[in-house]
Amino acid sequence: MSGPGYAPPPQGAPHFEAPGWTGHPTPSAPPALPGGQAFPGYPRAGQAPVPPPPLPGPVSAGPVGPPQRPAVIALGCTLAVLGSLQWICGLSLLWVTATVGTGAFAEVNDNGAVFHILNRFDARMLDGLAVPLYLFPLASLVTGFLVLSRRPWTRLAHSAVGLVVLAWAAWWLRDDLLWWFSAAWYIAVACLVLWTPAATAWYRWRADGRDGHPIG
Repeated sequence: MSGPGYAPPPQGAPHFEAPGWTGHPTPSAPPALPGGQAFPGYPRAGQAPVPPPPLPGPVSAGPVGPPQRPAVIALGCTLAVLGSLQWICGLSLLWVTATVGTGAFAEVNDNGAVFHILNRFDARMLDGLAVPLYLFPLASLVTGFLVLSRRPWTRLAHSAVGLVVLAWAAWWLRDDLLWWFSAAWYIAVACLVLWTPAATAWYRWRADGRDGHPIG
């Protein structure tokens, strides 16, 4: 290369073109680790750069756990269990009192009004009244615990027990429905809380993420 104003480099000056220059930069030497080892995956001199690994595809979500149990489910279970236990304990205490009181009045030949009330109650319990008065609360106690298992049939069974109790109590107390209303509201609330929208969604949940079939 020559021309006006061009001065050749002095003799012995370093050249800035590497021998064998082809227009592409040569890869630099890889950084070395202690001991002379190169970084893993770093391209060596004269080696084409390693392409980055492909991005991972969409990660499928793992199994989703069941939703949190609504508070109304625990409320229905608590009302059923506590009400049943209180009824069983109160009825048993009253029956024992009637039996002991009848014997005590009979020993002193006291045939007053209290003796007849206690004696009548004891006789009716022995005649078969004790069967439904103990059977219904025991059934409610069992179904009250079963509603926590998230099986749709458990709330159906629990509600069926409540309806049977209300129907039988209405027939038994047909001469004085005021006593029936005093207990009917408690049974109705303990059953109706299981049919709220939150409780229905909890019972219909399935492990595959799909809702169950509607419960008619």
